[in-house]
Parts: sequence; C-alpha cells; structure tokens
Amino acid sequence: MSHSGILGEGETTTKPITLSQGTNTIDISTGGSVGAEASWQETTETIDPVVDVNGNTVSHSGTLADGETVSLDADPSWLRDGQNNVTVHVGDGSYSGDGPEPQVDVEYRHDLESPRTVDYESEALSERYNISKTYTTPRANATLTVPHARTVLSMRALDYRLNETGSWSSVPQSAANLSGTTLDIDVSALAGDPVPEGTTVEVRSTGSRVDAHDSEISVVRATPVGFDMDSRIRLDSWNSGSYLEVGETPQSGLVYYGENESYSAESDYVELYSDGSQQFYAPNASSGSRLTLNTLSARVSPERNSMRVRVPESVNATNTEFVVEPASVVGDSWTAEYVAGTDGQWYAVVDGSGNELGSAEKPDAIEVSRDDVGLVSIVPTEEPSQSTDGPGGGIFAAATTGNLPSLIVLFGSVGMLFVAGTRPESSREAVERFAGSVGGLVGRVPRIGGALESAVEGGLSSAGSGLVTVGENRLLTGAIGVAVAVAANEAGLYSIGPETGAILAVGGIAVGSLFLLREADEFTTARWIAIVAVAGVVALQGLGEGDLLAEFVNSDAFLIAILIGGYAVIQLVREYRANNGPDDDRPQVIVGGRFRDSGDEGSD
Repeated sequence: MSHSGILGEGETTTKPITLSQGTNTIDISTGGSVGAEASWQETTETIDPVVDVNGNTVSHSGTLADGETVSLDADPSWLRDGQNNVTVHVGDGSYSGDGPEPQVDVEYRHDLESPRTVDYESEALSERYNISKTYTTPRANATLTVPHARTVLSMRALDYRLNETGSWSSVPQSAANLSGTTLDIDVSALAGDPVPEGTTVEVRSTGSRVDAHDSEISVVRATPVGFDMDSRIRLDSWNSGSYLEVGETPQSGLVYYGENESYSAESDYVELYSDGSQQFYAPNASSGSRLTLNTLSARVSPERNSMRVRVPESVNATNTEFVVEPASVVGDSWTAEYVAGTDGQWYAVVDGSGNELGSAEKPDAIEVSRDDVGLVSIVPTEEPSQSTDGPGGGIFAAATTGNLPSLIVLFGSVGMLFVAGTRPESSREAVERFAGSVGGLVGRVPRIGGALESAVEGGLSSAGSGLVTVGENRLLTGAIGVAVAVAANEAGLYSIGPETGAILAVGGIAVGSLFLLREADEFTTARWIAIVAVAGVVALQGLGEGDLLAEFVNSDAFLIAILIGGYAVIQLVREYRANNGPDDDRPQVIVGGRFRDSGDEGSD
C-alpha cells in the first residue's frame, strides 16, 4: 500500500491490505520521519461442520470459506413431540486453543407435519374455539384436543367439516369426550382411520359454563371476561322442570338471578347447595323466553343440605336484598360473604323488620343460624361491643319449624318400641288384636279377601311380635334411639349447640349408667353419683364451647356440686367399710325355723 503526496505534521492515512494465511512480512519505506502502525484480526476456518438433531447428525465435509453457505437436510423422523434439541459442531478437532474458536452462522427450520391454526375467545358463560388442522401424512387413531381455560359443564355447540368445503355437521357424541377442562375429539371417526394425507379438519366449539338441564339455551349478548355478569340468554327449549346449573365462571359462587324477563318472573329462584353449586329455576318461563342473568354482590352457601334464594325486582348495586327460604330441610344454617363492601368494615344480615341475624367484619363471612327467615338484606353495621349468640337454633326450636312432625314420628316410634318392651305380653296381645282387625277388613274385599286375610294377619302378627322382642332388649332399643337421634341431627331436622350437646351427653350417661348398674345388681347411690360427676367434668370441658368448666367452678352451682360430691365420698367410704370389716372372714351360722302344722313344737 502507498500514499501519494506529502503528509503534514500530525496527519494520518489508513489503507487496507490483504493478508494470506501463514507468516507475513511488512516492509516500510518513507521519504522522511513517518510512524507506521499495522493491525489485523486473526480468524479460524470452519472445517467439517456438523448439525445434531436429538442425537442424529448430518454434516458437510470440507472447509467453508468466508460467506459460503451450504444446506443440510435432516430426516423428519428425527423430530419428536415437545422439545427438540439442536447442537452445531465446527472444526476438525485440531483446534488447540491458541487462536479464535471456529464460528458459523446457522439458520434452522422445521415445518409442522400437520399445520394447525387456533382462534380462541372467552366470555363469562362460554369459551369458543375455531381450530383448523391439516394432516400432511396419513395418521391412524388421530385425535384433536381442545384445552379449555376453565371447567365447562357442557358443549353448547360442537361442529366440524372436512377439507374446507361443504356444510358444517355436528360432531357425534360418540366421537367427543369432555372431562373437566379438556375436550378430546376422535378425528379418525370423522375422517376415516387412518386420516388420509392432505385432509384438513375444521372444528368450531362453544363450551358452556352453564349446564342446561332438560332445556337448550343461546347466549344473545355475551359478558366479556373481566366485566360484571350481564349476559342476555334465550331459552330455546324450556319447561316448568328445566333449570340451569352454573359452573366455574369468573363470578363463581355469587348468587345468580334473572332480570328484564320476558315472562312473569315472581317464581324465579336459585337453589344453593353446600358443595358450592347452584341451580337456577324459572317455572313460569317457556320456550322462546328471554332474560338477563346477573349476580348479587354476595356469596351465599348453606352449611349442609340446600336452601333457596329469590331476588326481588328492587335489588340493585347498592341494595343487596334477597329472600331466603328452606328447601328440603327446614332450619339449616348458612353464610353470606359480601363482596361489594370495604375490608375492615362490619356488615350484618338483617330481616325485613330490621332485626340483625348475624354480622361479621369483611372479608369474613356472616353466619346466620336459620334458613326460614324470608326477606333479608346486607347492610353496614357497627362492631359489636361483645359477642352475642345468634337467633335460636337449638333442639327446642324444632317445635317452630316444619320438621316437628318428622321428629314426632321418629322419636315417637322409638318410645313406642320401649313401652312395648316393658309389657311384652300385653303388647303382643294388642298386636294380635290389631292384626286380626286388619285381617278382617282385608277379608271383606270381594274375591281376593279370603285368600289374603290369613296372610295379612300372619304378616302383621309376626312383624309386631318381632318389634316387641326388639323392645324387650333394652340395650338394642337404646342403640336404636341413639342412631335415630344422630341421623336426625345429621339430616338437619334439629340442631344443637355445644352447650346443649354437653348437657345431653351428661344426661345420657346418667340414665345409661343407672340402667346398667341396676341390671348388673351393682347400683349404689355413691357409685352412680361418681360416674355422673366424672362424665360431667369431661363433657363440660371437652364438648362445650369455651372453658365451661371454669365458668361452672366460678358459679354458685359449684357449691351444690361440692355438697353432692362430699355426700358421694361419705357413701363410698361407708360401702368400703361395710365390705371390708374385720368379721367378714368369720363363718356365720343362720338358724331358721317354723312350727309344724300339727301344732307340735319343734324346729326344722
């Protein structure tokens, strides 16, 4: 390289020069005092590059010059579902580390064997998918999976067509399986098995988060995700027994109700269950009716069984009121969680007369002890000065509910069984008379009465005699009574609090121990009092709510208990002395006698 001309003081010029591999000599000649500086970049040639795809290799033999490119074709069978690993190797293995590492730019690409497109749209009550998939090679046992974002209860629509031509058809129920969030479609059942090469399958689905039982619905106006529920629906097919089961929606747990109905809506209600599910009923609606589904600003849930909630037309965003009614069982407790309020504020459920049924500090749920309270509303309230018990829900409150007849029948039957066992002979005679009377009535039936009379009389007599035999067994009768009481409590026919439970437990132990001690001929007053006292202490401390034992010790009743306990101790000491006296081991002779009938004196 050279420069023509004169370089002034401080002037520089730069010129490129091509270097070859190996050793190069630089010769410099100038006409004056000129400084020279040379710089270059060392490179390493790329030799025998290799591309590794999931452990399978393809390579190029030789050296790649600067800017040179080659194409390497891999086998499609090397690809696998999920993650694919691609590794590039350069150099022939002779690199010793005394220069730059070999480098190469790689452009890697593989095409889908079955190209697919997916369009997704989510709403409050629906999830919609439009899927297109092309099979570039024959495929046996082909399936298509639709992974819904949330649990859907049913498929409102599921259609398909082949090769982007013709009309859409419904996917047969046998070719679709919905489980939780996943819908699997058997493509081979639609397009043949194996699916022919080049086949394009299109599927459009609408997954519903509302399961329409004995009915069909359409969403006229959808609620986008992230907005308050306000979906307009049309009841395409509906009758008085139809209902909508609400599943996992963005408003999950809130009480659903209808508004702006095209029918008389006074009888609309939603039935809530303890597992969190709910069913919306519209008895006055018919096919073609329309309504807008909305939600209360509250989650309402029974602690067990089910309850009904009706929402009046006066409800709005600032007026959360609803009508609470029992369903199959009267008197179940329930909770209400107010979601529109402010955390830290106290809220209460009040009835139509303004009586407070329960309160809590948000976000805690408000607990209400009964479900037969009618119109209620959720309003702000002051923090209570001290804890108070809610409205009555104890065992005696059953007398004011519709469960009283059932309780009378259940416990009345157990009582009759016990009475029958106390007088078995009289009871069996009464059974025989009853069986004879019924048999006589049956015998008066024309044609068949004579044949049935003896069978009916014998059956009633045997059944009644068997019940009397059960009643004679006091242990078995008591077990039946306990089982009936537990079953009635579990069914919600009555409810007992911890304190009432403790009292009933002590009472049951007192009666049971008295019976067992007398049956075993081991009864003494002191022994029985000791058993009842121990049971009372355990029940008060273990079954009560709070430290009832401490409250009892601090009460005036504790003095009476001390007196009774002292009397029991004295009696136990007397019994011990009587049974362990010094004369207990001495032989005793008891002499008895009587006068003979003849009048002669003498003794036997």
